[in-house]
Amino acid sequence: MAAGTALIGVPFAVGLDAAAIVTGMAIGVMVVALALAGTATEGRGTLPVSAQAVFDRGIAFGLLIVAVVFAIYGDLGASLLFATAGVGALVVTSITRYSASTAT
Repeated sequence: MAAGTALIGVPFAVGLDAAAIVTGMAIGVMVVALALAGTATEGRGTLPVSAQAVFDRGIAFGLLIVAVVFAIYGDLGASLLFATAGVGALVVTSITRYSASTAT
């Protein structure tokens, strides 16, 4: 959830252009929503562990694709931000052991 919040706020803080701000907000909101959907163990709106893992990796690869697009269009600041977030997400998803546990 912290990564999603950072993607929402960092583009504003570092003064990136409007396209990077909108992209950061859109991806950040999706990351926060995904994080919240994976917190409950039962009930409507919960997310299976296998789906959580796939979505996490999808967001990581999506961030890397967005970074490449911004690099192609010459916005190196936005490219660096999204590439860093994408690599960080890939590292975290590669070392995370996704398993269901009982909420305490």
